Amino acid sequence: MSRSRLHVVTVALVLALAACGASRQPQLKVLSVESAAARPSDMILFVEVVNPAGRPLELQRLQYRFERSAQVAGVEPVHGEVKLARTVDAGAAIVVEVPLPIDDAMRGQELTLAGRLYATQDDLQRSFAVHAHVDAVQ
Repeated sequence: MSRSRLHVVTVALVLALAACGASRQPQLKVLSVESAAARPSDMILFVEVVNPAGRPLELQRLQYRFERSAQVAGVEPVHGEVKLARTVDAGAAIVVEVPLPIDDAMRGQELTLAGRLYATQDDLQRSFAVHAHVDAVQ
């Protein structure tokens, strides 16, 4: 095989491996938003966590922040952490509840849930950057 062909094959393999690795990262999707029973002014997001990898993923915690679609001067994103002790089997999904304290400035705005999901996979501690779209909260 010529040197230029070998170079092309090597680059193609590296790109293919990178694409496979990127698609094996957990994914979040907001399924619904409901009023919290304890405080009706606050909301609870039901978030689906999908594990597309071929190995189980033991979830430990989700650190998150809610970013508004429109920035408001002097208003910081809402942030928090949810402790988790759940296993997501290979190719499976679970639903996690994420609290969302609501203020008047957030009502009617689309939000982005962004953060880091901490987990153990194959006896290794891992963290993944995650995000999900949240439709306008009423």
